[in-house]
Amino acid sequence: MKARNIALKIFEHGIENGFLTKDVWELTDVLDKRDRDFVRKLVYGTLRFNKSLDKTIDSFLRKPNKTPKRVRNLLKLGAYEILLLRVPEYASVNEYTEMVPYKFKGLVNAVLRSLAKSKENVSLNQSLPLWLYKTLKRDLRDDLDIYLKKSLGHELSIRAVKVEREKLKTEVSNLVNCKEMIYSPWGLTCSKGQNLKNAAFERGDFTFQDESSQLVAVAVDPKKDEKILDACGGVGTKASHFIQISPNSNVFYNDLNDKKRNIATSNFKRMGLFPTEMWNFDLLKDDISHLRLSFDKVLLDAPCSALGTLGKHPDVLLRIKQDDAEKKSNLQLEMLENVWGILKDGGTLTYSVCTVTKSETDGVISNFLKRHKDAKCVDPFSGKYEFGFNGFGIQLLKYMEGFYISKIVKV
Repeated sequence: MKARNIALKIFEHGIENGFLTKDVWELTDVLDKRDRDFVRKLVYGTLRFNKSLDKTIDSFLRKPNKTPKRVRNLLKLGAYEILLLRVPEYASVNEYTEMVPYKFKGLVNAVLRSLAKSKENVSLNQSLPLWLYKTLKRDLRDDLDIYLKKSLGHELSIRAVKVEREKLKTEVSNLVNCKEMIYSPWGLTCSKGQNLKNAAFERGDFTFQDESSQLVAVAVDPKKDEKILDACGGVGTKASHFIQISPNSNVFYNDLNDKKRNIATSNFKRMGLFPTEMWNFDLLKDDISHLRLSFDKVLLDAPCSALGTLGKHPDVLLRIKQDDAEKKSNLQLEMLENVWGILKDGGTLTYSVCTVTKSETDGVISNFLKRHKDAKCVDPFSGKYEFGFNGFGIQLLKYMEGFYISKIVKV
């Protein structure tokens, strides 16, 4: 019962806040590996199918609107467990019944047992808002099924930093099952369940990073003595990768968010990879004209709808709005405009977003190119990988996560 109680706390945290913070997962530290894995699957899965679970539960309730929030949340966790995790009825119904006040025990017991009896006839479909499903169907076309499959889960990904990948694989193999990534020469994908923030992590032997994100450094291609700006540096993962690949580059980190900048500072120290300078410019509001024609390369890993991360961040569905992609695309275009001026002639601007909507990917780049005759798109991975460059950029969904990369040369 302890695992399910913790799952309930984490799930309610996500529902109430619209997202899951990393700190909330520390509640699972008291559990063993198997239970931690169970809690993650249960919470992420219930969040991913939250919309459909609500409808399903309502069909088994006489007075849905009068069911207390906590009881409903417990029913959703229990329903997901029975319907999709396929946990046997005897192993879950009694525990969920024990977790509610006496007056609701009969209700929870009856609903979950009814669900268990009819589970072969219950379909949760894709559990996406209709407007979002239509947007994805329009934008992804034949790749929609790939996206929907990947939205159901995501393996843990790490990048070797201070040690070779093969040695890292040996170091963590006693904790998790892992395999080498197909495209990134630094990456490993690992099974979930075990807390990998161990001694090797604290030594800076590795950091957490998806394969698509690791390929950004391949696209940017940092070289000795180049002046490179990571314009929206976040927690420093990509900037640290540039420094790792090319220690003699001059890498500048920028992010407006104080919390992210503090985490980035901690990450740089842990890995022993330090940027030349750390800034906190607002790319939309601050005057950065003093940096005009300063950089050989700029990375704009722009804020986006994050729909490409749905497999590992199902809480995206708790906060996404119908006009988010359009609003984000306007901001992304404005950011591109603002950093274009600080790029040297002949320099490259790499644009990346962890999403799949056309408006935030090819749409942004197409609009940018219309405004700039001095801009030319090139294949971000020319001579390295064949991902299918379409003249604007590359969507990596077929190969890994939903992630977009475009590389623009200032001609």
